[in-house]
Amino acid sequence: MEKKSVSATFLVIFLALTFSVIGICFSVYVYQDTKIVIENITISTTGISVYSDKDLQNSATSLNLSNMDLGLKPATGELDSETQIPSTITDEGTSEGYYATVYVPAGVNFKITITNVVIDTKENEIEANNERKNIFISIKDIENSTKSIEEEVTEIATFSNVTETQKLTFLIWLGSLAGDELVGSKISFTLNFEAI
Repeated sequence: MEKKSVSATFLVIFLALTFSVIGICFSVYVYQDTKIVIENITISTTGISVYSDKDLQNSATSLNLSNMDLGLKPATGELDSETQIPSTITDEGTSEGYYATVYVPAGVNFKITITNVVIDTKENEIEANNERKNIFISIKDIENSTKSIEEEVTEIATFSNVTETQKLTFLIWLGSLAGDELVGSKISFTLNFEAI
């Protein structure tokens, strides 16, 4: 009886180790080529300063994006009727999308636009670019700022009568209707802050 129990234990341990090795190999070699990532979001400024810290000491040249080891997947959360942001997209570690925060000092009216969208893919580039309509960006707590990056120039928000430092938290995600055309893509674009 004891011999059978020991044999079963060894078999279970052997199988667990085998499946672990297979899983690790899959994640290292296969999954890395299929995940969708935001590679870089460059910040361009005209007549205004943007900072990465609330003390306004370090100028921001790109968004310091949250860590997304698994890459982007279509959002599964329910859409908020006012903000149009899925419930699973937050600025916390459990988000299904990227997030990043920058600070803009008071005293200058400005607008934020997106340009230079690049989708680097090994698949069909035309089909991947058609999926831009399913890549969304929003600024947390800013009304009507949820936009897809479908257009060549996308205006996200305009700020006027800026009397205090603005903390701007950007949320970036894939819409629930996103298809497989983006699989393995690396996405980058420019976030423009322009004084008006």
